Amino acid sequence: MLINFNVAGDLANLLLSYLDANPLNENMLSEDAAEIEALRHQLSHYSANSRMPFTDWWHALSVIARLYKRPYIGLEVGAYIQPSHCGVLGYLSLSCEYLAEALQRFERFQRLLYEGNEAFTQVEGDFVTFSWPFDYGYSTRESDEVLISSLASYVRMLVGDESLRPTKIGFVHAKPENVAPYFQILGCDVEFDCKNTYVSFPVSMLTLKVEKADPALRALLDQQAHALLDVLPNGDHFEQEFYKYLLRAMQDGKPTIDEVAGYMKMSSRTLHRRLEERQLVFKELLQKTRQQLAQQYLKEGRLTLSEIALLLGYSEQSAFTRAFKQWLGETPLRFQKRLMKES
Repeated sequence: MLINFNVAGDLANLLLSYLDANPLNENMLSEDAAEIEALRHQLSHYSANSRMPFTDWWHALSVIARLYKRPYIGLEVGAYIQPSHCGVLGYLSLSCEYLAEALQRFERFQRLLYEGNEAFTQVEGDFVTFSWPFDYGYSTRESDEVLISSLASYVRMLVGDESLRPTKIGFVHAKPENVAPYFQILGCDVEFDCKNTYVSFPVSMLTLKVEKADPALRALLDQQAHALLDVLPNGDHFEQEFYKYLLRAMQDGKPTIDEVAGYMKMSSRTLHRRLEERQLVFKELLQKTRQQLAQQYLKEGRLTLSEIALLLGYSEQSAFTRAFKQWLGETPLRFQKRLMKES
C-alpha cells in the first residue's frame, strides 16, 4: 500500500519554501505557532539524499492546510517548485535540450521523487497525457494537487513561458463546492471524480526548448564531467561524442550500442567498426564508465544508491549493487563507509 512508500527528502524544502514565503499572522494562537515551529523542525531533518514517509508528507500538508485555512493549499505549494526540490530529477531535466526529453526523464525517474503509483504516458491525437493509476492505493487530495500543480509549474519554468498551461487536468477526489481556485491557479479545464489523476498537454509543446538553467545544480553536471575525464583523459572528437551519448543512453535507461549509435546518427555496425579501429569494445567502455561514475558519486555522497543506479542505466538498485561488488569486491555501501572512515 502507498502508506509504506516514501517521497524524496528534497520535497521537505518545497514545504519550507512555502512557509518562508507565506508567514502566518503574528497574532496567531500560541498553540498554532508552536505547531508550525514543530513542523519546521521536523521538515528540517530531511536531507537531500533522504526519504520522507508518505505519512509525514501527508501530515505536513494537512497541518499547513488547517493552519492557513486554505483548502486548496496543494495547488499553491506546487507553484513554488524549483529544480533543487527535485534532486537528481531536477538536474536531469535541466540537462535536456527539449521538453519532450525532460518529460521522458520525468517518467523514467519519477520514483526518485514520488514512490508507489507511477505515471504512464499516452499520446492521443494532439495531446500527450500523464496518468497515475492507483495500484498501491490513493494519496490525499493535497498531495495530488501538489503533484499536478508542481508539474504544470515546472514545465513553464523549464521552457521560460509563464503563459504555458496544460489543456486539461483530472483529479480522483470529489468536486469541491468552489472550483474557482483550480481554474485560477492551473489555468485550464479541470474535472473531478476521475478514474485516475491525470494532466494533458498539447503535443506541440514537446518540441519547445529547455531554457532554464540553475547554477545550484551545476555541481552534479561538473561531477559527471570530472569522472568522465578520468575515463577518457585524451579522447579525440569522436570519442568525446561517444561518451556524451553513452551518458545520455545510461540516463535514459537504455545503454546499448544500438541506442548510442542512434544518438550519433549512424548504424550500430558503423559504431562498432569505429570503436574497433581504436581498439575499443563497447561493453568494456560501458563497464568502465559505470564504475568510474559510481565511485565518484559515492565519494561525493550527494546521491542515494537508487539514484546512482538509475543514473548508470540500471533498472534496479540490486543490479547495480551486484555489478559494483563484481568490480571492486565490496558493496557500494561498504565502499562509501570505508571512504568516510579514511577521510
